[in-house]
Amino acid sequence: MPFCRYCLFFCMGAFIIGQIIVFPALGNDIFADDPDGDTMLMFVGEKLDVLSIASRREESAWQAPAVAKVITRKQMREQGDDTLASVLKREPGFHMAQKEWGTQPYLRGIPDSVLFLYDTVPLSSDVSKSYHPIDEDMSLAGVKRIEIIRGPGSVLWGPDAFAGIVNIVPMSGKDLDGTEAGVMYGYPGDRRSFYLNWGENKGRWDAFVSLSGQEGELDDTHANVVRFWGDGDKAVEPEDRYGSEYPGDSRYMEASARFAYEDWLTLSTRFADKRRAYTMIIEEDDISWRETRDNPSALLKIEAKKTIDHLSGIRMTGMYQWMKDDHEIIDRSFEQKESTLYGELLYDRSFWTGSGLFTGGISYREKQIEDALIWNGYLPDYLKPDNESLLPVPPDKVDYDTRLWSVFGQYSHRFGNMEAWFGLRYDNHDAYKDRSSFSAGLSWNPSEEWMVKLLYGTAYRTPFAKQLQENRTSEPENIRSLNLLAAWKPSEKWGIEFCGYWSKMKDHVMEDLYAGLSEPNHQEFTGLEITGNYSPLKNLHFSANVSLTHNQGPDESYYYNDYTNYPPDGGPGIPHFVELRYPYDTGPEKLFNFTAAWRATDQISLFGGIRYFSSGKLIYLRDSDFSVRSGGSGVWLTDVGLTVTDIICKNTELEFIGKNLTDQDYITPGIYSAIEGSLFTFEIRLRKKW
Repeated sequence: MPFCRYCLFFCMGAFIIGQIIVFPALGNDIFADDPDGDTMLMFVGEKLDVLSIASRREESAWQAPAVAKVITRKQMREQGDDTLASVLKREPGFHMAQKEWGTQPYLRGIPDSVLFLYDTVPLSSDVSKSYHPIDEDMSLAGVKRIEIIRGPGSVLWGPDAFAGIVNIVPMSGKDLDGTEAGVMYGYPGDRRSFYLNWGENKGRWDAFVSLSGQEGELDDTHANVVRFWGDGDKAVEPEDRYGSEYPGDSRYMEASARFAYEDWLTLSTRFADKRRAYTMIIEEDDISWRETRDNPSALLKIEAKKTIDHLSGIRMTGMYQWMKDDHEIIDRSFEQKESTLYGELLYDRSFWTGSGLFTGGISYREKQIEDALIWNGYLPDYLKPDNESLLPVPPDKVDYDTRLWSVFGQYSHRFGNMEAWFGLRYDNHDAYKDRSSFSAGLSWNPSEEWMVKLLYGTAYRTPFAKQLQENRTSEPENIRSLNLLAAWKPSEKWGIEFCGYWSKMKDHVMEDLYAGLSEPNHQEFTGLEITGNYSPLKNLHFSANVSLTHNQGPDESYYYNDYTNYPPDGGPGIPHFVELRYPYDTGPEKLFNFTAAWRATDQISLFGGIRYFSSGKLIYLRDSDFSVRSGGSGVWLTDVGLTVTDIICKNTELEFIGKNLTDQDYITPGIYSAIEGSLFTFEIRLRKKW
């Protein structure tokens, strides 16, 4: 296995070096952008960039073999979005759940089910499934577009492309030939941020660099437990544990760069560091404590592609990624590390004068985990005054490596106004059972106004650290999903889209902070997503979407160690277990979004957005069902924005953003208890381009 691994990377290096020494003319490169497909007309006639993740090649989202959407940089600017979470909260099927430590994404009723990519590099972690760089730790300053797929995508993207995929596409020197800078101030929290972009386009090569940072208070919740762990193997005395402190400021820094030569060699890199400070609370016990998470990370990607002939080409990709999680709980830190090495060889070929297209490849991934924490105790119970000296059972620290070989392929064929496709993937993993993934679909485009797609796919998720430690890996969590989409675009002014789906998830295992791992279970989901766009005037655009999700399946079952009997002779303790059964957490079952964008004059643009999500449930040990609002009502939130261009000097933008105007007194499920929802915030932003 190591020999094969090194052979793969040696071949990749030799290929790249060979291309540098003897560089052939690319000719008609099937990997090159389609001159007729680099933009598309969708719904309101707005030009949107192409999608690259549905078939591993550039194509319009309208015709891609997926339920797909592209969000452009222009749209993000118009809507005042500065984080990935703020973009996705308006998309059908997505709910961005507020937690103490940040945002937890739900898609179609399944939490932590989206594979996030940066320039097609996975950002997921095997240490923690709740790691998602979708808040301030992922700056949108240097982002060109965001590509979204709703539905499984494991055939082409491997493990964790479970309920959907989101790809963040960085800018290049071709997108910005010059310099752009911006600053922001936000209230409350005294938040300050900046960014600086530089791009250079020299024809044969281009380069782009982006720097950004933010600092400010994101959580002002008071903490009353300020000391606990002590110096030895006993907790601090109860009378010395309590005091008063606040989380303090959080900070985020990011640097990214991209270099491309002649459309055949691309090098991209990203370095990021964040320190998120927050307070955990248990309201019923009047306990609160401060935590911080420091997450430095880095990635390096190199990609080379070559045309074999006018019908086929190959692409080779190598990637290295490193991340660290330094988690401070009250007065002690716990550190975990993770590194990933990835190599891929991809082959494309067209058949029958372009009617058929095959994409296939082989890949290798190796992950190294250091000091993964396996918690064996429920921390809040130890923080109470009646605990005089006991510490939680020390978390196990586990080191392990995992290796994954994959072979995959997808073929599509067009028959007149219909297109059919199917794909298959086989994953050979050394730590859990081998898996195969399958996808198939049919699209029908009877006229320019209509598009109908029927899609079926399967996917699975990589077991996380605690599953591997407890040997619950025989059947990785898997899903199969059926989607039926019908879109009607009768004119450039308006259009509407309906997407119904059915999904069944099997062998899923959940990690509960109170009871450890659940027993393997299954859940079934059905839902409907409706999206509409209308443009009555050239500079006035409306859009709306509704998402309805229904879930059915057995309760989640846990075996909770509520106490341990210790014999009088001092022998080993005998744990006592009680079975706990919780409903499955789907998040809100009803979502609604409405947005309006109006360019009133050449210099003034206005934006407004209204969103609704129905009540959710906080499920925890002492109460089986806690409604987010008494009476079960949902939450309505409103955002507004004003942008003025060229007011100070040419190529400047002054932006005023107000968020959460309408509901400033709601509660939402946190980790251990209900927490206050997002408050009203105000931001002012200034941008300048040279």
